[in-house]
Amino acid sequence: MANTFPTHRHPVGNGAPPSPPALPRLLRLRRPRPSTEAVQPMTHPNTQEMMPFALPAGFGDGVEPTADFLGVDPREHALDCLADYADMLFGDIVLVPFENGEPDWANTTRDTLTKFAGHWTELEPEDVPRLGVLTDSFARFLGDDTNDVSIVTLWRGGTPEVRQIGGATLAGDAARRIVEDAIIDDEPLKVRQTTPAPPTKKEPPKADNDNQEIYLINPADWCGLPVPPREWFVEGMIPMRQVTILNGDGGVGKSLLALQIAAASALSVDTLGLEPLAKPVLYLGAEDGADEFQRRLADILTHQGAGFDDLFRFRLLPLADRDALLCVPNRLGVMEPTALWKRVVVTIQDLKPGLVVLDTAADVFGGDEIKRAQVRQFIAMLRKVAMENNCAIMLLAHPSVAGMQSGTGSSGSTAWNNSVRSRLYLTRPEGKDDVDPDARVLTTKKINYGKVGNEIRMRWQDGVFVLDDGKPTTASGLLNKRADEAFRSLLSAVNKTGQRVASTRGVNYAPAVLAARPDAEGVTKKQFEAAMQRLLADGIVKVVWEGPPSKQRQRLIVSAEDFGPDLEAED
Repeated sequence: MANTFPTHRHPVGNGAPPSPPALPRLLRLRRPRPSTEAVQPMTHPNTQEMMPFALPAGFGDGVEPTADFLGVDPREHALDCLADYADMLFGDIVLVPFENGEPDWANTTRDTLTKFAGHWTELEPEDVPRLGVLTDSFARFLGDDTNDVSIVTLWRGGTPEVRQIGGATLAGDAARRIVEDAIIDDEPLKVRQTTPAPPTKKEPPKADNDNQEIYLINPADWCGLPVPPREWFVEGMIPMRQVTILNGDGGVGKSLLALQIAAASALSVDTLGLEPLAKPVLYLGAEDGADEFQRRLADILTHQGAGFDDLFRFRLLPLADRDALLCVPNRLGVMEPTALWKRVVVTIQDLKPGLVVLDTAADVFGGDEIKRAQVRQFIAMLRKVAMENNCAIMLLAHPSVAGMQSGTGSSGSTAWNNSVRSRLYLTRPEGKDDVDPDARVLTTKKINYGKVGNEIRMRWQDGVFVLDDGKPTTASGLLNKRADEAFRSLLSAVNKTGQRVASTRGVNYAPAVLAARPDAEGVTKKQFEAAMQRLLADGIVKVVWEGPPSKQRQRLIVSAEDFGPDLEAED
């Protein structure tokens, strides 16, 4: 008999039959055990022993237990199927603890499950049998007495196994049954209505999308019309009518940089070689209080030669001491705007800013940063306001550990990077030694309308960022002076002991010998190398040659201690 797969039962518009999927979901169903077979009990911390899920006799007849999809990685196929399960069961994809190749149900709790929201390539092949879906918060399906129930559906290559891992036994039985029914019927769990549905009235059908008709464009109508230029808030970096993400490690200065760009726009001046659009700006800061903003703006205004009275087009909304969430998920996980965001939108409509800064995503986004749907809904909410009010929105965010290690600066789900049209990354220069602590690099990591990889090198100076002209700062100058003095002092001490050090690399290489001494005061070999070159250039140290003409050897000495060969011989 030919292989058969479960048909999709969701209705299709206009009565048309559903199209066959390009890659059907493999659903291999467990057949019931004979009545004489002993059922292995499972025990979890919250309930008594319970039987595993077994499907009705005869269900799944005609379905081959395995199928081979050429060219499809088992991990990719497994996650594709699990995504359908997660949608159908209103759950999250998880990895179940295993022991000796089998699920360790006795020790499986919500705390021992591992949530997985990455790409299939991040899975190991041995992780595939551990894949399952966690469903909890059953109050939305059955009532309040089931709210603490947790159910795990282990995929098992398409032969689902349903287990309760938390909650009361009786409530868990009801929850387990509706999960089993959803899998058998291939239908999503049904959310119960808390109030009786109002009587339906016969009304003419309404269009979707807020009852607005779709608007089609015929490009032929553009014939002979001028092509509108692309608008930028900052050329090549921050597009108008879009959302731009500025990533930066904690303490690197992304808030100061955004504040500096915003102030330059309100003052109608340039900053860091950038020419922001001269417009009103709105800055929503959830990490710092009003006093800190006043101090930072005072430094920026001093640098620009302006005063606070010149910032009449700047609006600041400090929210460090308040709930700054602009968007939160509802009971179904759909992101909805908060009352605060609605008031912010009214402010944007009145102010008509060119730039809106949201500092930071961790404070204003109330969803799960690794859930693609919630991230995309949040960015779409921001983009809608940006397009309707002809402004740019800059969202400040911290990168994830993986984003910092890879150098991309990305955070959480890839949906953050994929949903925006521009993303910038502010970092410190790479290198372990002799790095200017005040130096920063602003890199364009993504720009849909320009060149990726452009860099602006800057450094912190007197409370603001300025372009890096290559000259040492006060802080780096002090470090260089300390290294120079240490090199000269240690070189003199080495020569007085009769040791010979040289300026060329070898066993007696001066920077290496001096850095290894206990009195080097923490100066590194690389810092001593730079100090040696500076001192040689200034003539403070020099190279002398010793020994017979047939075997000359060099020695590095302090110039002031060169008394000549005759005097050295007398000593």
